[in-house]
Amino acid sequence: MEKFPPVEVTRPLRTRDSEPVTVRLIFYTREKTAIQSNWFNSYVWKPALAAVGLIAPLDPTAKGRRWEKSHDKMMHALRHLYASMMINGGVDVYTLADRLGNSDPAFTLRKYVHRVAGAGSKVRQAVKGMYAKAA
Repeated sequence: MEKFPPVEVTRPLRTRDSEPVTVRLIFYTREKTAIQSNWFNSYVWKPALAAVGLIAPLDPTAKGRRWEKSHDKMMHALRHLYASMMINGGVDVYTLADRLGNSDPAFTLRKYVHRVAGAGSKVRQAVKGMYAKAA
């Protein structure tokens, strides 16, 4: 991050008020523009997954698909992992939605957050704490 700090990029997306959206990107091109996701997945992400043995490369001379199907290992899966880790770590859904660029926290919960590790014990601790305060 020190050698290649995030850059601010104004995207063609618009807010509801028709204002341009400016975001800070960690991954960007040498021209400091947003990376096209299909290019990144094909030429950077999937070769890296294959290099560490997480997916199998297919015949590189064949036309079409060059890697085995790997939808659950795509770069976007890191977004789901990040969201789940933040919720597991105690980050509230409003802050998480803001960090992910989602205007609706309920959407964030439906789309990105999966079962919270140790949720049962967290519920028991919360209830136990409420009774301790009331006593």
